[in-house]
Amino acid sequence: MMRGPLRVLSPAVVLLNAAAVHGHTLAGTMISVAVAGTDRVAITIEAEADPLVAKLETLAGTETLDPPMTSAERRARIESLFPTLRANIDARFDRQPVVLELQNIAVDDTAQTAIRLIGKLPAGHSIFTWRSTFIFGAYRVTIRRDGAGEVIEWLQGSQTSTPITLEPPDAEADASALRLASNRIGFSLAM
Repeated sequence: MMRGPLRVLSPAVVLLNAAAVHGHTLAGTMISVAVAGTDRVAITIEAEADPLVAKLETLAGTETLDPPMTSAERRARIESLFPTLRANIDARFDRQPVVLELQNIAVDDTAQTAIRLIGKLPAGHSIFTWRSTFIFGAYRVTIRRDGAGEVIEWLQGSQTSTPITLEPPDAEADASALRLASNRIGFSLAM
């Protein structure tokens, strides 16, 4: 009777099934969205810096350089690729695109990055959607709404988020949400 191959294959099947069931827990690219005051939206992209740089270089059609080694080099590379990043983001209020400007890039010693973008809200905004073409796998989008908590949605690649109503937060909640977004840096295994 052939028991040897079954003993080897059984653990492999269990591990593969576990990875499929818990796929989202490994996805570390995270997008956070919050209305900042009455006229701005703040978007934070948290990801692993090196794969993000490689993807943006490919999307830009530029020469792929050696991976940066320091946090400062990673930050400078991401900043130089910001036009490509912005071109691969589609954030909208009531079907009107939001023009996003770079506010800050933070890269820690473990090569995790948090990219903070700010956009001006169109007059009478209410329904928000998000779409990205620089993320190829599953990722989490967290939308913070004043008085209604957070809405978390998992998206796959260039999938568009479900339209959601956003309201401007009060001043204290706004400051708290901005501090939280600027202090968090996530991890990324599935970019």
